[in-house]
Amino acid sequence: MTVIFKNLDIEALKHKVASAHIFTKAFKLIKENRIAIRILSICIIFLMLVIVDTMAVGLNFGFNVKYEGKVIATVQNPDVSKVARSIAVENVSSEGADGAISVPKLTLTLTVGNNFDTAKKVADAIIENTGDVVKASALVINGETLVCGDAEVLDKQLNSRKTAYYIDGAENTSEFADQVEVISGYYLKRDLVDEDQIKLVVDALQVKTTSKIVKDTTVKYSTKTVWSSKYSAGYSKITTVGKNGITREVQLIESVNGEQTASTTLEKQVVSSPVTEVVTVGTAASSSSNAAASAAGFICPISKGQYKVVAYWGDGRNHKAIDLAANKGVAIFAAAAGTVESAGYKSDYGYNVVINHGNGIKTRYAHASALCVKAGQTVTQGQMIAAVGSTGYSTGNHLHFEVIVNGTRVNPAPYINLG
Repeated sequence: MTVIFKNLDIEALKHKVASAHIFTKAFKLIKENRIAIRILSICIIFLMLVIVDTMAVGLNFGFNVKYEGKVIATVQNPDVSKVARSIAVENVSSEGADGAISVPKLTLTLTVGNNFDTAKKVADAIIENTGDVVKASALVINGETLVCGDAEVLDKQLNSRKTAYYIDGAENTSEFADQVEVISGYYLKRDLVDEDQIKLVVDALQVKTTSKIVKDTTVKYSTKTVWSSKYSAGYSKITTVGKNGITREVQLIESVNGEQTASTTLEKQVVSSPVTEVVTVGTAASSSSNAAASAAGFICPISKGQYKVVAYWGDGRNHKAIDLAANKGVAIFAAAAGTVESAGYKSDYGYNVVINHGNGIKTRYAHASALCVKAGQTVTQGQMIAAVGSTGYSTGNHLHFEVIVNGTRVNPAPYINLG
């Protein structure tokens, strides 16, 4: 039987034959590689299960940041690591920080949840793990950085400089004449200097110091002698105990590097006034003060054993008296009874007493340290009238004793048994 195909599409037939050939090959390949296909299918299914499980427990893909050989952080994407390095470079104040800080390495990792580190935290970790970077302080004077070093050393030197000119016992404050700033931060090790170099720079700073001083000054008490005829010559007693006074002055002292530039008195007051010491001395005649009277009825004006004759009448220098050396304060007695004609200070004689004994006879007692009588006062023989001293024209403690007869000075030695 003959079959006749009408209007047969040869090209379409070829395409069908080719497709049938591909399917035949594919079927043959699947048939020959059934095991491999099964394994691949299992892997795909397992991978899908892992992905599903990972999403279920909150695991996320991220990147471990590895720096200087160790993992220092975990970030969500590589850009965080780049930003972190830029922050780290900016936080190091020294020039050349970019070259000192390495570029971190990244490795893919899984992390639970969104437990990723921020760029700031990663930057801190980079700085902490960079061996050439340290935490320190810079000394900035009037806007210019002069030195950089250990923070504690710098603080110690600055404090030592500010307190160098403090006055002991005063209330002190100080400040630098220049604008001084201490800026703490991160610096490269090579920029740091040692303590000696820091001290050299700090010691060049000018320091203004203000010291409030409270100064107490002792005011020494004075001594007053009260002569009393109620007590015999030779009697002496402190009847009022002397006490020193105190004045207080508050001053404000300003200085630059220890050199005083100003001083102001803020306050001055008397804390306590001095108390004068009072010594009561007896002046009345007594047996102990009386010497044997001379033929003229006079006694020696200083008790025996308390004086030494150092100058006689004439003495080759026209000396019109006799000088009896004695310790300061030794009692001087009236050689005879009479009336005090004068008692006071007179040029060369210093403190002196003149007694009028009547009958044209007077006696003078000169260079005294103190007087016990007043003009017009009546005195008895042996009464204390003065104390030995060295006032007026004198070269040592002594009594200059004169006897004056009718206005003329005469040799006093015979009058007091010293001839």
